[in-house]
Amino acid sequence: MALAPWEPTGERKPSPDYKGEKDIAVIHTAVGKALSIWEHLESVLTRLFQLLCETPHFAACRAYGTIESSHVRAGLLRAALDVFVSRRHPFDAGYLKDMQALLSAYQKAQEYRNNIAHGVVLSFYLSDGSHSKYFLCPASSSTRKVEKLTVHEVYLLGAAYWYKVADIENCSTRFTNMIGETMNIIQGVNKKYAVLKDSEFHP
Repeated sequence: MALAPWEPTGERKPSPDYKGEKDIAVIHTAVGKALSIWEHLESVLTRLFQLLCETPHFAACRAYGTIESSHVRAGLLRAALDVFVSRRHPFDAGYLKDMQALLSAYQKAQEYRNNIAHGVVLSFYLSDGSHSKYFLCPASSSTRKVEKLTVHEVYLLGAAYWYKVADIENCSTRFTNMIGETMNIIQGVNKKYAVLKDSEFHP
């Protein structure tokens, strides 16, 4: 079953009636969970790359793992997919559609993973003079994520995101669903085309 539609959250600006989380620790916990799940996703995508390279050896996995950029990894997966499909005519249209959707989702999800990984937990003064609670936001040094900095107003007014725990957990759920979809694709494609033995896959 292909990935269900998904919309990220975290674009609601802090305000006097939307002040954030009371506890810093709950944000830290949510961040750690999300990033751990993301790394599990990267591991299963390594297995997908191995399948598309049609090799029982881990050399391809090791080479793939040296690439730190998720954007570049997505390009490697697309290139390997093109060759894998070209060797099998006609290729199963359903699996092709699912893999293309997965890779598109992976590329989109990278932005939200990076927001979580590079965010900082902050509180600040609001327009009515009150003090907010806590959000995960881009650092003030993140030029691409903070449109404007002001002295008399909170710089976060120009921030690209303000994540509460629910927003981070929404991303975690998406990452988890992508893990399941990737495993389904690997198992289904491998069974259909008999590429590798289960024991040959990268752990």
